[in-house]
Amino acid sequence: MMKSNVKIFWTLFASVLTVLLYSCMSGSAKRPDNAANKKVISIAVTQKPTYPDMITYAIQPIMEKKGYVIKQRAIDEARMLANLLNEGEVDMVVAGHRAAYDYIKKYTGVEVATLITVPSATEGIFSKKLNIRTVDELKRQVEKGDVVLLPNDPSNLPRSLIFLERLGFLTIKDDVVKGEATERDISKNPYELVFRGMNAAQIPRNLESVAFAVIFGDDADLLGILDQAIVREVSPGEEYLIFFGVKPGNEERQWAKDFKDAVLSEEYKNVIECPKYRFHTYQRPKWYVEKWGIQNKY
Repeated sequence: MMKSNVKIFWTLFASVLTVLLYSCMSGSAKRPDNAANKKVISIAVTQKPTYPDMITYAIQPIMEKKGYVIKQRAIDEARMLANLLNEGEVDMVVAGHRAAYDYIKKYTGVEVATLITVPSATEGIFSKKLNIRTVDELKRQVEKGDVVLLPNDPSNLPRSLIFLERLGFLTIKDDVVKGEATERDISKNPYELVFRGMNAAQIPRNLESVAFAVIFGDDADLLGILDQAIVREVSPGEEYLIFFGVKPGNEERQWAKDFKDAVLSEEYKNVIECPKYRFHTYQRPKWYVEKWGIQNKY
């Protein structure tokens, strides 16, 4: 009797297991690949409205016509954005530039792939203390010991030093990786200026107390002073232009391709170039200039 019961048990168990396996296999065959066919795209953005506005006005309407829902998640720290993307909590990021994410990858191993670079509010040199409009005038008016404020984070401090080097205000040591330079790596300081790093968000409110400062383009834009820059940074290699980034391997997902196509569209371009929006003053990436024949104005 015992053997008979055991035999019945294993027969029933095998039958149930077979049904479950078939159900799982059948279900997975019919279930769509959510990663490939998703219609809700979560994008991590900064709390500044600059690029969130670009999504809202220039991209979201196009994507909605394609049946997508765009959800923006406001976060304000580039490394956190990279981690959110890497952990699958968001599908895309638009904050930070290539140089910043390359720095993150080098020291943390977290990688962000470029989907497409977009028109960007690059940094500029501003002064309230000196009444000047050109770099030559600035060089004539600065005095020994004048303080210059620079963003102090690991990717934008060297960026600002490279910017000032191109303008002739300093020289970075030859044996230093320029993308990681700090104030200590300045070999020549012909105007004997004092270069001081500061949290980027604090620089605009301290502008009146120094000779001049390097201010992020989106900060200057939000303050309404972007057109008051003495000179705007140009990023020849585009390593300092903003881009929409995805987790490596997702570039070929259909939702990512559709998003990229939206940015490449004439409808997107028309919003970017419309004077009612702030974007027409931004540095246009090479693909944009070549596609639409619209040159940068500075």
